[in-house]
Amino acid sequence: MKKLLLIFVSLFISSQSFAQDPDPDLFRTWYLYEIQASDLDDQYIVADIDPSIFPSITILETLEFNGVGACNTFIGTFSHEPLNYLQLTGFTSTNDDCGIQIHNSLENSFFGYLYDFWYDITPDGNGLSLNTNNPIFGYAIFKDYPLSINENNFQKNLSLFPNPVKDLLFIASEGITIEKISVYSISGQRIQTFELSNQSIDVSNLAPGMYFLEISSSEGKSVQKFVKK
Repeated sequence: MKKLLLIFVSLFISSQSFAQDPDPDLFRTWYLYEIQASDLDDQYIVADIDPSIFPSITILETLEFNGVGACNTFIGTFSHEPLNYLQLTGFTSTNDDCGIQIHNSLENSFFGYLYDFWYDITPDGNGLSLNTNNPIFGYAIFKDYPLSINENNFQKNLSLFPNPVKDLLFIASEGITIEKISVYSISGQRIQTFELSNQSIDVSNLAPGMYFLEISSSEGKSVQKFVKK
């Protein structure tokens, strides 16, 4: 009887240890699409926010993370519990006023939401979706690709090249007229706005790094990521 009990306890401990292993798909950059921090908080659809912002979080295999809200950056560490549950063990952020009320409000919800949540990773049409919920009836949805403000034929027919780019970045849109292009930093600050000329923009004056390109047309808006060499 003692042997059977010992075997049962060993199996239980082993299963609990296995359950604590994070899903390897967790370790990447996730872009926030939608959030409601609790059932008493406002719901935010990131695509509907104007001016545009690009909140994201990058989770490392060490469970350390870093990211950006509306205008502030953050770093921290999670612990991973059974049943795909993440909980903060450390968090630090900058504390600037973003200057726009909805930006400040969403950022406060986003940063507060990171305290603890369950997660599930599922495939979708363009990549992976990180679906999360917390003990106070909040939820957030992340994707592992940058936000596309309007998913339609414009998005499907759009391409940037070369990427990474040194000077001229070409935008192919297959017959759709592009009205305006804005370049944003990884922290969501608008850096430049262009009227498209000869299907290209000159980004030679940008410092090396990653940027977001917001492309506006009569078909809607799309946000693409590019790297400046």
